Amino acid sequence: MIAIAGMIMVHFGPTPVPDSTGGMIYDVSHGRASILFVLLAGIGISFLARGGQSKTAGFTSLDLVIRGAILLPLGLWLQNLEHGVLVILQFYAMYFFFAALIVTLSTRTLIGLFAAFLIAGPIAREFFERNFAHWFVADASTLSTPPLEIMRELLISGYYPLITWGSALVLGMILGRMNLRNVSLRWGLAAAGVGLVVVSSLLDTLVRVVSDISTYGSIASLMSDEAHSQSIVWMMDAIGASLLVLGLCLVIGDLAGRVVWPLAATGQLALTIYVGHLILLDRYTDLLRRDAVGEAAVSVGLFMLAAILLATAWRALIPIGPLEAVFRAPSMILRRMR
Repeated sequence: MIAIAGMIMVHFGPTPVPDSTGGMIYDVSHGRASILFVLLAGIGISFLARGGQSKTAGFTSLDLVIRGAILLPLGLWLQNLEHGVLVILQFYAMYFFFAALIVTLSTRTLIGLFAAFLIAGPIAREFFERNFAHWFVADASTLSTPPLEIMRELLISGYYPLITWGSALVLGMILGRMNLRNVSLRWGLAAAGVGLVVVSSLLDTLVRVVSDISTYGSIASLMSDEAHSQSIVWMMDAIGASLLVLGLCLVIGDLAGRVVWPLAATGQLALTIYVGHLILLDRYTDLLRRDAVGEAAVSVGLFMLAAILLATAWRALIPIGPLEAVFRAPSMILRRMR
């Protein structure tokens, strides 16, 4: 639910966010909510893979490919709408396609992949941006975009490309294999998150000081903490914030028990809420989007209250969200055929 709220803040709030105390607080979710979503997707993939080892689940890489095949055209279609948002669902399709290839790899191999994505990914993207600049000026892909351009955007040049965001996905898959019920692990995740945020902030500050003396070009860009810069430091910061939120939410969730069930219900309808808010933004942009931080906070609060109430009522009657049911239907059919 926190990831959903952060996403709504980014999409409803002022862009750019004003340089003020309120603006700084409001801007905390920018670039971090989406990374949290990808981290959670990786955890979910490992949960599904673990369940597939039982006799009843029958989860395979084919399920991931099918889910990706559903998200790809849906995301490209949504990008056609006039909502002013860079849609992420088509990138999720690429994450699922990639996860289908690596879901059976050993944890040690996944740790190596995580390190490669975190360090080599931003370096490779920087190389492509400097040598193939025309890749990075194209409009966001839609259903009418040539397939090769879509592939290039999802892998390298887009806003959420696999080449860098793969680090959050793979880390999530690693975490999904751990015993997240362990309280010590939960606090460890929160502590590791704080550590990454602090280190990334120090590195960003150091680079800013050095760049005042001399220009280091690509090195400076790789160490930027600016949201969605695709840099090493920004990925560390966003992943650290995600680990902190994850660890604390797991601890608080156990302590609060059923009190937080409406929030959990909202998270279980994340796909429906995501698609729904884009359609609403397309039709009622002036009603939802605000240019001032205070007004944007009210707009976000009202939307989230409505989403929580509707999600809670839906889950009280039906075990799965409407779009979530469509998303999972092919996999359920495959399981019954086995």
